[in-house]
Amino acid sequence: MKRWLALLLCLLLLAGTATAEGEFPELNDAGFYDGGEYVYTDEENGVWRYCSDTLKVEIIRHTQDSPKQIWYEAEVWSTEDNAFAMIPWNENPDKRMSDLNYPYKIARANQTVLAINSDFAHLRISQKSRQGILLRDGEILSEKTFGHNKGTFPNLDNLALYADGNMEVYYSDEKTAQEYQEMGAVDVLAFGPVLIRDGQLNTEALEKYGTSHAPRTAIGMVEKGHYFAMMLEGRHDGSNGAGISFLAEKMLDRGCQLAFNLDGGQSSTIVFMGEQICKIGGTTGVNASARKAAEILGIGVSGLVTPLEE
Repeated sequence: MKRWLALLLCLLLLAGTATAEGEFPELNDAGFYDGGEYVYTDEENGVWRYCSDTLKVEIIRHTQDSPKQIWYEAEVWSTEDNAFAMIPWNENPDKRMSDLNYPYKIARANQTVLAINSDFAHLRISQKSRQGILLRDGEILSEKTFGHNKGTFPNLDNLALYADGNMEVYYSDEKTAQEYQEMGAVDVLAFGPVLIRDGQLNTEALEKYGTSHAPRTAIGMVEKGHYFAMMLEGRHDGSNGAGISFLAEKMLDRGCQLAFNLDGGQSSTIVFMGEQICKIGGTTGVNASARKAAEILGIGVSGLVTPLEE
């Protein structure tokens, strides 16, 4: 707690114009902040906020008593030049999918404002299993996938990310890797299933996949420039975890026109300003980190992010 208080004081002094109640400062007509950067963290009450002239993030921690659940809802507004993207620990193409580190350390190294875990593709690559259609920085990493709604979980549906901030979701074999390239996708993730498409729940998949109680992570889009991410804790006394429909239904209620299920379990995490703000269940110690990964899915760059200690 002392570390968090010290970090909060430091960030507020650097950001300069924090309000006493932790609300966003006065924003411009576009909904962003012209006064530099503003950061607010309130771990006790579960509120985290950031805004700049291109990015606004608000994370709220929610709790439920019966059944016990703890989850995080992150609402994000950004300009076109500040989009969600895959961020590697090692940018060397030869090591990108084999060199691993903890998600919060990847976020610190890249000064990432908000990050969640991604599709854990490096594991499938290392095991030489079916990897799904994968693109990173516009380059094809894998072309082999499953047929639509094959029984295996993950079913390797795809999330396509574009430089202009757009997101699209597709079923596993709906597009080829070359088609994604031609469409201009920068990154294509493979995990799934698709939770929401065209504003409708993917009920067939929700009944078939991810029905066990586990930690979960998902990303969605209300419209280009307006996003919504969720992370659900699980496998500890305070939170049971749930199936993927738990996330899908809440994201639909929040206006998401599309949403995509990412890796869960001990991969599931959410990181704000370089700090993991969630509890990881099924591990030793209350401060355990999410498992190591090659990449994070993140947005925003800030010099106020907790620096990486070498």
